[in-house]
Amino acid sequence: MRQGWCMLLLLLAAGLNPAGAAEVTEQQVTQAVASPQVHIRASALKTLYDNSDIQALEFNLSQLPLLQQEAVRARLVEYAVDSGELDQSKADWLQAQAERKPAFTVVEQGDGYQVTKSAFYYGAKARGLVTKWQQHLLAGEMLIQAEAGQLTLSSWLVGDLQAQANRRDIFIQQLPKLSPEAVDRLVAQFSTDNKLMWLPDNGVIAHLAAASGDEELYRLLWRRRTDSFSQGELNRLAAQAPAPDAVVQLMAATSNPSLKAQAYKALINLQPLPVAAREFLVEKLGEAEDGHLVAMELVQQGYLDWLEQLASATPNKVLLNNFRAAQAQMP
Repeated sequence: MRQGWCMLLLLLAAGLNPAGAAEVTEQQVTQAVASPQVHIRASALKTLYDNSDIQALEFNLSQLPLLQQEAVRARLVEYAVDSGELDQSKADWLQAQAERKPAFTVVEQGDGYQVTKSAFYYGAKARGLVTKWQQHLLAGEMLIQAEAGQLTLSSWLVGDLQAQANRRDIFIQQLPKLSPEAVDRLVAQFSTDNKLMWLPDNGVIAHLAAASGDEELYRLLWRRRTDSFSQGELNRLAAQAPAPDAVVQLMAATSNPSLKAQAYKALINLQPLPVAAREFLVEKLGEAEDGHLVAMELVQQGYLDWLEQLASATPNKVLLNNFRAAQAQMP
């Protein structure tokens, strides 16, 4: 029944539009918007809108001359945006306003150009309000499903890239509201659902890892291609250090080729160096792959004396070579 009513609204809105938009002047538009008749009628129709009496609202609008009608529609949409409270009937009406073709256009003259534009700009405002309301509903549904153990991330994060990004953002915004039990159930899906390996970015993974502290999820995050979300999580961890869990993940992040330099720098900047970080760095100094990078960063951060002590006492030739290479590049 509601779908039929929604269709009726759309047909009514379309039927009120002329085959081609009529051209009016800016002065005519200004006069229509400011006219007492438009102000009085818009004020009266706000009550019908508040009561979601859309049939009566549209009937009253249809009795107005078309220019005044458009001015009243614009005022009602502005009122709806200001109030911000929707139900399905209001949302359907606003969606119909968003889909109306311009009934009037204004020609704007400039220095060597002429632009034809819509005389009233309520469509985009109406669409934006409906979109915001739909996202609010989706967020509420997500929370309910997650707490009930019924939210399957690979099925929920669907659609084209824009739709996936919208759902990702909703998930990130609502995640702090979830109970630890709900978070744990969502984390567990990454070990059982292979479809989650193909998420287009690291937003959900990074925020779930931060919320849960789950080591397996962090391991997945550091294995994936670096993006702004994994970069952001590394920055957050660096700010949390020297908290033990943050230090552990900073060390783990050095396995990511794109993040290793920043992760090493964050570890070496800790004052004083935690024991776990110190032992980790000594181990890395003895490796060919990252040892030179670590040695250079230690020298730059004032650890030359410590490096000299390590070099003089170690039989590890790789560590010694890394120290000498870093020493040679000192200014």
